[in-house]
Amino acid sequence: MYKIFKLLFFIKLSLLIFVSNSLSATGAADVYKVTMRKVELCTASTGVTSCEDAVVIGSGDKVIDIAAVSAGAAAASYGDPALLPLGETYTHMRVTIDRKFVIKNNTAIAAGSNATACRTIASTDAMYVTDEATDKYTHKPVVANNQTAAEMNVYLINDQYTRCNLANCSNKTDDQDQTYPQGSGSSTYQTQHADGSSDADHILVYELTSPYTVALISPTIDISFGTSAAVGAQEVNSLCQIWAEEPIVTITIK
Repeated sequence: MYKIFKLLFFIKLSLLIFVSNSLSATGAADVYKVTMRKVELCTASTGVTSCEDAVVIGSGDKVIDIAAVSAGAAAASYGDPALLPLGETYTHMRVTIDRKFVIKNNTAIAAGSNATACRTIASTDAMYVTDEATDKYTHKPVVANNQTAAEMNVYLINDQYTRCNLANCSNKTDDQDQTYPQGSGSSTYQTQHADGSSDADHILVYELTSPYTVALISPTIDISFGTSAAVGAQEVNSLCQIWAEEPIVTITIK
C-alpha cells in the first residue's frame, strides 16, 4: 500500500505543471486549496482517457488546504485502498481535480524591479474583461503591487489565453500559449485544455515506476506538504501576475 499512497498524493498535488518563465519568482503559500474529484488505479493506460480495469479509490468533491497543519490527515482520508482487489496488479493512476485553486501569500514576492511586493488579493469580476465566471479559463489577470493579502482564485487555463496587462484587463494581449507538458520515461499524461474549453476538470495519469500488486497488510502513512515556494509571480507592466506553483509532498512510512 505504500506505493499506492506515495503515488496518490505525489501525483495529486505535485505533478501539476504550471508554466512560468525565467523572470518569475516564488514565495510561501499561507493558503493553498485544491478540490479533489476522483482517484483511480488502472492496470494499463495510454493517455488521460485511458484507464484499464479502473478502480475508484476516492471520489466526490473535497477541498484540501495543503498549507494547513492538518493537511496530511485530510489528504490521507480521501482515498480508501480497501476497495482494491487482492492480487490485482496496477501500473497507472488517474487523478481528477478541479481547475480552480484558492491561494494566499502574506509574505510579499519580489517579481520584478517594479513589482517588488506581490501578494494575492480577493478575486473580483473587475479583474476580467467580462467577469470571472466567463473568463476564468481564458484570461490571466494581474493585480496591483503591494496590496493587503487575501485569498485569491487562480485557474488552470486553456491552451491559448489572453494576458491582462492592466488590473481591469482593459489592455490585454491575446493568443498566449499555455502548455501542460506530458512526461517522458515514466509517461505522465495530463489534460490539454483546448482553446474554448469550459470543462471544469483536469486529469492526470501517472505510470508507476514499477507495477504494484495489492497485498494484505497496510502500513501507517504520514503525509506532509511543503508550500514555501507554492505561489508564483511575475511582473507585467509593473503589476503582479500570480499563479499556483507546485508544492512539495513528503510521505513517510511507519
